[in-house]
Amino acid sequence: MLDLDNRPLLKAESISVRFVLFNRRETIMSSDDRANRARASDLLARRIEINRSFSSGDFDGWLLERLAVKPGEHVLDVGCGTGAQSIPFAGMVGPGGSVSALDISAASIATLQSKIPAGSRVQAVASDMADLAGVIADTFTTKQYSLAQSSYALYYCDKHLHVLDVMRGALKPGGRCAIFTTNRPHGLVDLAARFSEIPPEVEGPLRFGPTVLKPYFENNFIRYDVQHFHNVVTVPSTDILIEFYRQTTYYDANAEEKIRAVVDDEVKRSGNYQYEKNGYLIIGFVGG
Repeated sequence: MLDLDNRPLLKAESISVRFVLFNRRETIMSSDDRANRARASDLLARRIEINRSFSSGDFDGWLLERLAVKPGEHVLDVGCGTGAQSIPFAGMVGPGGSVSALDISAASIATLQSKIPAGSRVQAVASDMADLAGVIADTFTTKQYSLAQSSYALYYCDKHLHVLDVMRGALKPGGRCAIFTTNRPHGLVDLAARFSEIPPEVEGPLRFGPTVLKPYFENNFIRYDVQHFHNVVTVPSTDILIEFYRQTTYYDANAEEKIRAVVDDEVKRSGNYQYEKNGYLIIGFVGG
Protein backbone atom coordinates (compact mmCIF):
# COMPACT_ATOMS: atom_id res chain seq x y z
CA MET A 1 0.00 0.00 0.00
CA LEU A 2 1.28 3.47 -0.84
CA ASP A 3 1.96 5.83 2.03
CA LEU A 4 1.02 9.16 0.49
CA ASP A 5 0.29 11.09 3.65
CA ASN A 6 3.91 12.13 4.21
CA ARG A 7 4.85 13.10 0.68
CA PRO A 8 5.63 16.78 0.04
CA LEU A 9 3.10 18.96 -1.75
CA LEU A 10 4.22 19.74 -5.28
CA LYS A 11 3.17 22.75 -7.32
CA ALA A 12 2.93 22.41 -11.07
CA GLU A 13 3.32 26.15 -11.61
CA SER A 14 6.83 26.09 -10.11
CA ILE A 15 8.18 23.75 -12.76
CA SER A 16 9.43 24.95 -16.10
CA VAL A 17 8.51 22.32 -18.68
CA ARG A 18 10.67 21.86 -21.76
CA PHE A 19 9.32 19.60 -24.47
CA VAL A 20 11.45 17.29 -26.57
CA LEU A 21 10.12 16.57 -30.05
CA PHE A 22 10.24 13.10 -31.60
CA ASN A 23 9.43 11.72 -35.01
CA ARG A 24 6.23 9.78 -34.37
CA ARG A 25 7.00 7.42 -37.25
CA GLU A 26 10.02 6.07 -35.35
CA THR A 27 8.08 3.73 -33.13
CA ILE A 28 10.50 0.81 -32.79
CA MET A 29 13.91 1.15 -31.20
CA SER A 30 16.76 -1.30 -31.61
CA SER A 31 18.74 -2.54 -28.61
CA ASP A 32 21.54 -0.16 -29.54
CA ASP A 33 19.07 2.74 -29.75
CA ARG A 34 17.78 1.94 -26.27
CA ALA A 35 21.30 1.74 -24.85
CA ASN A 36 22.18 5.07 -26.44
CA ARG A 37 19.03 6.71 -25.07
CA ALA A 38 19.80 5.36 -21.61
CA ARG A 39 23.27 6.95 -21.72
CA ALA A 40 22.52 10.18 -23.61
CA SER A 41 23.53 13.00 -21.28
CA ASP A 42 20.75 15.41 -22.33
CA LEU A 43 17.95 12.85 -21.90
CA LEU A 44 19.49 11.59 -18.68
CA ALA A 45 19.70 15.10 -17.24
CA ARG A 46 16.04 15.80 -18.01
CA ARG A 47 14.90 12.44 -16.58
CA ILE A 48 16.82 13.17 -13.40
CA GLU A 49 15.34 16.68 -13.22
CA ILE A 50 11.76 15.44 -13.55
CA ASN A 51 12.32 12.62 -11.05
CA ARG A 52 13.79 15.00 -8.48
CA SER A 53 10.99 17.50 -8.95
CA PHE A 54 8.11 15.08 -8.40
CA SER A 55 9.43 12.20 -6.28
CA SER A 56 8.30 11.64 -2.70
CA GLY A 57 11.75 10.38 -1.72
CA ASP A 58 15.13 12.11 -1.87
CA PHE A 59 17.10 9.41 -3.66
CA ASP A 60 20.47 11.18 -3.52
CA GLY A 61 20.20 11.77 0.23
CA TRP A 62 18.89 8.26 0.83
CA LEU A 63 21.78 6.66 -1.07
CA LEU A 64 24.53 8.83 0.43
CA GLU A 65 23.26 8.11 3.93
CA ARG A 66 23.52 4.37 3.35
CA LEU A 67 26.91 4.46 1.64
CA ALA A 68 28.24 6.46 4.62
CA VAL A 69 31.42 7.69 2.92
CA LYS A 70 33.93 9.04 5.40
CA PRO A 71 36.87 11.47 5.16
CA GLY A 72 39.97 9.85 3.71
CA GLU A 73 38.15 7.13 1.81
CA HIS A 74 38.94 6.25 -1.80
CA VAL A 75 35.81 5.76 -3.92
CA LEU A 76 35.34 4.13 -7.33
CA ASP A 77 32.18 5.36 -9.11
CA VAL A 78 31.30 3.16 -12.10
CA GLY A 79 28.78 4.60 -14.56
CA CYS A 80 29.07 7.97 -12.84
CA GLY A 81 27.03 9.97 -15.37
CA THR A 82 27.29 13.71 -14.80
CA GLY A 83 28.41 13.29 -11.19
CA ALA A 84 25.22 12.89 -9.13
CA GLN A 85 27.21 10.80 -6.66
CA SER A 86 30.82 11.65 -7.60
CA ILE A 87 30.54 15.33 -6.69
CA PRO A 88 29.05 14.70 -3.22
CA PHE A 89 31.63 11.95 -2.70
CA ALA A 90 34.38 14.50 -3.39
CA GLY A 91 33.18 16.65 -0.52
CA MET A 92 32.73 13.68 1.79
CA VAL A 93 36.20 12.15 1.31
CA GLY A 94 37.97 15.48 1.72
CA PRO A 95 41.58 16.22 0.79
CA GLY A 96 42.80 12.92 2.20
CA GLY A 97 40.59 10.80 -0.03
CA SER A 98 39.86 10.46 -3.73
CA VAL A 99 37.12 9.72 -6.25
CA SER A 100 37.81 7.74 -9.43
CA ALA A 101 34.84 8.08 -11.79
CA LEU A 102 34.11 6.36 -15.10
CA ASP A 103 31.29 6.69 -17.63
CA ILE A 104 30.87 5.65 -21.24
CA SER A 105 29.55 9.10 -22.22
CA ALA A 106 32.26 11.67 -22.96
CA ALA A 107 29.63 14.42 -22.72
CA SER A 108 28.65 13.29 -19.21
CA ILE A 109 32.30 13.18 -18.14
CA ALA A 110 32.82 16.70 -19.49
CA THR A 111 29.84 17.92 -17.47
CA LEU A 112 31.17 16.19 -14.35
CA GLN A 113 34.62 17.71 -14.81
CA SER A 114 33.09 21.18 -15.05
CA LYS A 115 31.51 20.67 -11.61
CA ILE A 116 34.53 19.33 -9.69
CA PRO A 117 35.23 21.60 -6.72
CA ALA A 118 38.64 23.24 -6.65
CA GLY A 119 41.16 21.19 -4.74
CA SER A 120 39.16 17.97 -4.94
CA ARG A 121 40.91 14.74 -5.84
CA VAL A 122 38.49 13.60 -8.54
CA GLN A 123 39.68 11.76 -11.64
CA ALA A 124 36.99 11.27 -14.29
CA VAL A 125 37.48 9.14 -17.41
CA ALA A 126 35.26 8.39 -20.42
CA SER A 127 35.35 4.65 -21.04
CA ASP A 128 33.15 1.59 -21.30
CA MET A 129 32.83 -0.04 -17.88
CA ALA A 130 33.63 -3.35 -19.56
CA ASP A 131 37.19 -1.97 -19.79
CA LEU A 132 37.29 -1.00 -16.11
CA ALA A 133 40.24 -3.25 -15.27
CA GLY A 134 42.40 -1.55 -17.87
CA VAL A 135 41.35 1.93 -16.77
CA ILE A 136 42.26 1.14 -13.16
CA ALA A 137 45.58 -0.35 -14.19
CA ASP A 138 46.62 2.26 -16.77
CA THR A 139 44.75 5.51 -16.06
CA PHE A 140 43.43 5.93 -12.52
CA THR A 141 45.97 7.11 -10.01
CA THR A 142 44.21 5.25 -7.20
CA LYS A 143 44.25 1.47 -7.64
CA GLN A 144 42.42 0.22 -4.54
CA TYR A 145 39.22 1.51 -2.99
CA SER A 146 37.29 1.39 0.25
CA LEU A 147 34.04 1.75 -1.72
CA ALA A 148 33.23 0.68 -5.29
CA GLN A 149 29.73 1.75 -6.30
CA SER A 150 27.47 1.93 -9.34
CA SER A 151 23.97 3.45 -9.43
CA TYR A 152 21.47 3.09 -12.27
CA ALA A 153 24.25 1.91 -14.60
CA LEU A 154 25.59 -1.64 -14.21
CA TYR A 155 22.66 -3.39 -15.90
CA TYR A 156 23.37 -1.52 -19.16
CA CYS A 157 26.65 -3.41 -19.56
CA ASP A 158 26.46 -6.87 -21.14
CA LYS A 159 29.51 -7.91 -19.11
CA HIS A 160 28.07 -6.91 -15.76
CA LEU A 161 29.41 -9.96 -13.91
CA HIS A 162 32.90 -9.23 -15.20
CA VAL A 163 32.55 -5.62 -14.07
CA LEU A 164 31.45 -6.82 -10.62
CA ASP A 165 34.52 -9.07 -10.46
CA VAL A 166 36.76 -6.09 -11.27
CA MET A 167 35.02 -3.82 -8.74
CA ARG A 168 35.31 -6.48 -6.04
CA GLY A 169 38.94 -7.17 -6.91
CA ALA A 170 39.80 -3.48 -6.58
CA LEU A 171 38.56 -3.26 -2.99
CA LYS A 172 40.88 -2.76 -0.05
CA PRO A 173 40.60 -5.21 2.86
CA GLY A 174 37.40 -4.37 4.69
CA GLY A 175 36.03 -2.52 1.65
CA ARG A 176 32.50 -2.61 0.30
CA CYS A 177 30.79 -2.79 -3.08
CA ALA A 178 27.40 -1.13 -3.56
CA ILE A 179 25.05 -1.45 -6.53
CA PHE A 180 21.75 0.38 -6.95
CA THR A 181 19.25 -0.68 -9.60
CA THR A 182 15.61 -0.15 -10.49
CA ASN A 183 13.11 -2.56 -8.99
CA ARG A 184 9.44 -3.46 -9.20
CA PRO A 185 6.87 -2.13 -8.90
CA HIS A 186 7.43 0.53 -11.55
CA GLY A 187 4.10 2.16 -12.30
CA LEU A 188 5.01 3.96 -15.52
CA VAL A 189 6.43 0.79 -17.08
CA ASP A 190 3.30 -1.06 -15.99
CA LEU A 191 1.11 1.64 -17.56
CA ALA A 192 3.07 1.49 -20.81
CA ALA A 193 2.80 -2.32 -20.82
CA ARG A 194 -0.99 -2.02 -21.10
CA PHE A 195 -0.60 -0.55 -24.59
CA SER A 196 2.79 -1.71 -25.92
CA GLU A 197 5.35 -4.45 -25.55
CA ILE A 198 8.05 -3.67 -23.00
CA PRO A 199 11.47 -4.68 -24.36
CA PRO A 200 13.71 -7.14 -22.49
CA GLU A 201 16.26 -4.35 -22.01
CA VAL A 202 13.71 -2.64 -19.75
CA GLU A 203 12.23 -5.70 -18.03
CA GLY A 204 15.69 -7.09 -17.26
CA PRO A 205 16.85 -4.21 -15.04
CA LEU A 206 13.63 -4.42 -13.00
CA ARG A 207 14.60 -7.99 -12.03
CA PHE A 208 18.36 -7.36 -11.91
CA GLY A 209 18.61 -6.94 -8.14
CA PRO A 210 17.01 -10.15 -6.85
CA THR A 211 17.88 -12.40 -9.83
CA VAL A 212 21.45 -11.33 -10.68
CA LEU A 213 22.95 -9.19 -7.93
CA LYS A 214 21.73 -11.10 -4.89
CA PRO A 215 23.12 -14.51 -6.00
CA TYR A 216 26.44 -12.88 -6.94
CA PHE A 217 26.77 -11.11 -3.58
CA GLU A 218 25.79 -14.28 -1.69
CA ASN A 219 28.63 -16.15 -3.36
CA ASN A 220 31.36 -13.51 -3.38
CA PHE A 221 31.14 -11.42 -0.19
CA ILE A 222 31.48 -12.37 3.45
CA ARG A 223 28.19 -10.58 4.11
CA TYR A 224 25.76 -8.29 2.30
CA ASP A 225 22.84 -6.00 3.05
CA VAL A 226 19.80 -5.30 0.85
CA GLN A 227 17.75 -2.14 1.20
CA HIS A 228 14.71 -1.03 -0.80
CA PHE A 229 14.06 2.53 -1.92
CA HIS A 230 10.32 3.21 -1.86
CA ASN A 231 9.26 6.17 -3.94
CA VAL A 232 6.06 7.67 -5.36
CA VAL A 233 6.22 10.03 -8.33
CA THR A 234 3.39 12.58 -8.33
CA VAL A 235 3.12 14.30 -11.71
CA PRO A 236 0.80 17.34 -11.80
CA SER A 237 0.05 17.35 -15.52
CA THR A 238 -0.29 14.97 -18.43
CA ASP A 239 2.16 16.97 -20.54
CA ILE A 240 4.97 16.49 -18.02
CA LEU A 241 4.38 12.75 -17.80
CA ILE A 242 4.29 12.40 -21.58
CA GLU A 243 7.49 14.42 -21.87
CA PHE A 244 9.17 11.99 -19.47
CA TYR A 245 7.72 8.96 -21.29
CA ARG A 246 9.05 10.20 -24.64
CA GLN A 247 12.58 10.13 -23.24
CA THR A 248 12.45 6.60 -21.86
CA THR A 249 13.94 3.50 -23.46
CA TYR A 250 10.47 1.94 -23.72
CA TYR A 251 8.76 4.81 -25.57
CA ASP A 252 6.32 3.72 -28.29
CA ALA A 253 4.66 6.48 -30.31
CA ASN A 254 1.72 4.19 -31.10
CA ALA A 255 0.92 3.94 -27.40
CA GLU A 256 1.29 7.64 -26.57
CA GLU A 257 -2.30 8.76 -27.11
CA LYS A 258 -3.71 5.83 -25.14
CA ILE A 259 -1.38 6.60 -22.25
CA ARG A 260 -2.27 10.28 -22.50
CA ALA A 261 -5.99 9.45 -22.23
CA VAL A 262 -5.47 7.36 -19.08
CA VAL A 263 -3.33 10.04 -17.44
CA ASP A 264 -5.73 12.82 -18.51
CA ASP A 265 -8.63 11.04 -16.82
CA GLU A 266 -6.70 10.64 -13.57
CA VAL A 267 -5.39 14.22 -13.57
CA LYS A 268 -8.93 15.55 -14.11
CA ARG A 269 -10.24 13.33 -11.32
CA SER A 270 -7.56 13.86 -8.65
CA GLY A 271 -5.37 16.73 -9.85
CA ASN A 272 -2.29 14.60 -10.52
CA TYR A 273 -1.04 11.20 -11.66
CA GLN A 274 0.85 9.02 -9.18
CA TYR A 275 2.95 5.95 -9.77
CA GLU A 276 5.55 3.95 -7.86
CA LYS A 277 9.19 4.01 -8.98
CA ASN A 278 11.28 1.93 -6.61
CA GLY A 279 14.87 0.79 -6.29
CA TYR A 280 17.10 -1.95 -4.92
CA LEU A 281 20.42 -1.35 -3.13
CA ILE A 282 22.80 -4.16 -2.27
CA ILE A 283 26.06 -3.62 -0.38
CA GLY A 284 28.64 -6.39 -0.08
CA PHE A 285 31.61 -6.46 2.29
CA VAL A 286 35.00 -8.13 1.89
CA GLY A 287 37.14 -9.40 4.73
CA GLY A 288 39.44 -6.98 6.52
